Amino acid sequence: MYPTSKLLLATAVACCFLAPNTGAAQAFKAPIKVVVPYAAGGGTDVLARLLAPGLSKELGQSIIIENKPGASGQIGTQQVQAAPPTGATLLFTVDHALIAVPLTVAEARYSARDFVPLGQAARSYWTLSIPPGGPYGDFAGYAAAAKRDPQLRSYGVPLLGGGPTVIGDAIGKQLGVHMVPVPFSGSAPVISNVMAGQVPAGITGMPEAMSVHRSGKARIVAVSGATRSALLPQVPTFRELGIEGLEFHSFMGFFAPKGLPAPMVQAFNAALRKSLADPAVLEQIRQMSLQAAPTTLNEASVEVEQTERFWKATLSVSR
Repeated sequence: MYPTSKLLLATAVACCFLAPNTGAAQAFKAPIKVVVPYAAGGGTDVLARLLAPGLSKELGQSIIIENKPGASGQIGTQQVQAAPPTGATLLFTVDHALIAVPLTVAEARYSARDFVPLGQAARSYWTLSIPPGGPYGDFAGYAAAAKRDPQLRSYGVPLLGGGPTVIGDAIGKQLGVHMVPVPFSGSAPVISNVMAGQVPAGITGMPEAMSVHRSGKARIVAVSGATRSALLPQVPTFRELGIEGLEFHSFMGFFAPKGLPAPMVQAFNAALRKSLADPAVLEQIRQMSLQAAPTTLNEASVEVEQTERFWKATLSVSR
C-alpha cells in the first residue's frame, strides 16, 4: 500500500552491509533482530525496513526485521524486554505501545523504564478515517450517524490504551454516547477493514491512512495536532471540530532491553542519526506522511519522560 513496496521485498529478511563504521562494528558483534510489535505493512513496519539498510551499513551487521503483532503491541514488546541486553534483539515501536499501554492494561508486564531509548526516527499524528461509500461524508455526518445509531459507535484501533482510545473517548463525550474500540493487530488491518466497511470508522497513524485517502478508498475526516497538517490542509483538526485535548503527536523509535552497554547505545544512536541524514531516506519518510525526527540520546530520553507524564495526566482525566 506504499510506494516503498520494492523496499519491503528487498529488506524483508535481512540487509547487507558495506564499509561499516569501525566503532559501531566493534560494538555490535552479531546480527541484530529488530522486533516490530505490529503487523507487516503498517507504518511502523515500513519505516523499520526503510531504515534497516543504513543501520546495517553503519553497524556492520545484518538487520533482521521481525513482526510480532498482538495485544496492542504487548507481545513483541515483552519479547524484547525478556531478551538479554546484548544488542542482538532491539525494539522499534510507537510511543503509545511502550508508554500508554502499561498505564491502562493491567496485564502489561513492562514499563518504559524497562527499556533504553536508542533514538527516535519519526513523528506522526493520528487520523480518523471513514469508509468511502458510507452514509456520511465528513466528521459532522459521521458524528450525527453515530449519535443516532448505536451500531455505528464502534471504531477500529491498532492498539488499546493509547492515543486512538483517548480520541474515541473524547468523540464519545462530545456526542454524549459510549464509543467502542475494536482492536486489531496494527494500523494496516484497521485501514483494510475501514476500506471494506467492516467497521464504521478507524483511528490510525497518518501513514496508513494517507495512501488510501489519496486513492479515495477511505476518507480522513479529522486529525490530531494543534494545527492542520501540511499534508492534509483541507482536513480539520479535532480542536477545530470542538474536541479539545487531542493536540498530541506520536513518535516511532528504537529501544533496547535495559542494561545494554553504553558504547552500544551510543553507536546505535550515531548510526541512526546518520541513516536519517540520507536525502533518499528523508524523501521516503516524507512520502510516508511522516516527519523525520532524529534525536540525541538525551533528547530521546527527555521525550519519553515528557510523553509518560502527558499520558499519566491525560489517562487519569479520561477515566
